[in-house]
Amino acid sequence: MSRKVSIISGNFSADIRWIKPGFFALCLTLFSMPFPRSWSLYPLGVMLFFGLISWLTDFRTIRDYFLNKLLIIFPLTLYFIIHALWLIFENNLANVTDKLMFLLVPILAFPVFASKFSMSHIKILLLSFLAGILLICIFQFVRAAYESISITAGEMRFEPLIRPGVSRFNWEQLSPFESPTYITIKALWAFALGLFAHRYLKINKIWLVLFLTLYIIFIYFLAVRAGMLILAILIITFVLSKLRNITQRIVFVLMIPLIFFALFRVMRSNERLNFWIENVKQKVAVEKVDWKNIEPRTRSWYNSMNLIKERPLFGVGLNSTEILAEEHRKQGFMVEADVKLNAHNQYLETQMTFGIPGTIILLWMLLTPLIRRKSLWNPDLVLPFTIIVTISMIFESILVRQWGIMFFVLFYCILTIPDSKTE
Repeated sequence: MSRKVSIISGNFSADIRWIKPGFFALCLTLFSMPFPRSWSLYPLGVMLFFGLISWLTDFRTIRDYFLNKLLIIFPLTLYFIIHALWLIFENNLANVTDKLMFLLVPILAFPVFASKFSMSHIKILLLSFLAGILLICIFQFVRAAYESISITAGEMRFEPLIRPGVSRFNWEQLSPFESPTYITIKALWAFALGLFAHRYLKINKIWLVLFLTLYIIFIYFLAVRAGMLILAILIITFVLSKLRNITQRIVFVLMIPLIFFALFRVMRSNERLNFWIENVKQKVAVEKVDWKNIEPRTRSWYNSMNLIKERPLFGVGLNSTEILAEEHRKQGFMVEADVKLNAHNQYLETQMTFGIPGTIILLWMLLTPLIRRKSLWNPDLVLPFTIIVTISMIFESILVRQWGIMFFVLFYCILTIPDSKTE
């Protein structure tokens, strides 16, 4: 049996000895993403190692195909390069370390992503991720239920409250390994994979309904506002994609306000979400609404925009977190200053840090999959992925945290690098 496997159209070959372990290391990375962060970093490093070995053993042929994919990969690497350029001026290595994934993953792991072996088994990659999310959902619910059971005087009782008003099934208890925002993003992507790619994944319909229901319940209990909004938009997008009759589409579009009204009612039934709604209602009910002071996120948005106005062209640089903290302090937002709250909006974060060049690169990254959608291996997954990340970026600086960077870069590469044709 030949040690070499044709990767694309017989023009790009790589040693299967390095591709296979790299591929399965990627599977393990995706599976372990919902678990403690360090769990996924080790297999990610293994994947990068085997990708590097592939480059070294077959540099010319990999280089040729890499150049064919350069327009897809370039925005990711450019986003790291702009960090590196600021590093030269500021000499602040700590602020660029996590961003290495923008460079290392699409370049070093390129042979793994682009291989015909990976393309032929890409379903395993997606199922690995789904298995990890499913396991963490089940584990957290079972753990919360188990801890709620007590036996007193031979009588079994189910008490889900840790203390008055605090349930074991709340967002804090269900997301011990990472911020609820980031586990919600992953749960939303798992939901989108089940909804938009169930035929490709060949998931039994009964199991599919059970899985999707579990993800919805998990997202509800995590109680992330953006997550609930994205969930509704994903469902609306899916239904619209299935309606072929123009009359049906018009009727459904007219029903969308009712869907968002129902979403609002569902959010009111969640203690954390209802608390936020009531707080906002009180703040906007006054005669002179102080919009910048409604909550921590709006304070960060306001102060970020102040810094953007001061340096709109090239931004304030990699030290933006410290500079923003000082702006919080000037405005009297002491809590936000003490915790060094970031912009909580990736668009503002990028513009504030790198100015117009950074924003152009960010938009380039986000729009590239959409523009090249028809040439990608699964166009149906591009829109839901874009919906999840672009809306999440309105409420979180997801490319500042390692959790968000890893999710974005890995699935960006999985969706865009593999060729649309296999032989």
